[in-house]
Amino acid sequence: MFPLILLLLGVLLAGLGAAARRRRRRLARMARMARMAERERAMAAVQDTLLQAMQGLILRFQSVGHRLPDGSAERAAIDAILDQADEALAEARNRMAALRDTG
Repeated sequence: MFPLILLLLGVLLAGLGAAARRRRRRLARMARMARMAERERAMAAVQDTLLQAMQGLILRFQSVGHRLPDGSAERAAIDAILDQADEALAEARNRMAALRDTG
């Protein structure tokens, strides 16, 4: 009788140990997922800030360009730079949207 009780106690303790290990792994996985989600939120905030800052710079350059005489070489250069900046901004927005859609 006594060895049977010891055996049952051993099985119970082994089961409790296994359950505790599963719980620790589950909690660790949940913590990793929470950290990843927080990093993604932080990255999205940085991306939004960068896009807004770039848009602000583009608007400032546009205001400078509009003060230059039509047909001047300086205005043409600023217009070309602004076109390139608009394309870069659009490409950045598209890539960030694609990343968010896949995440």
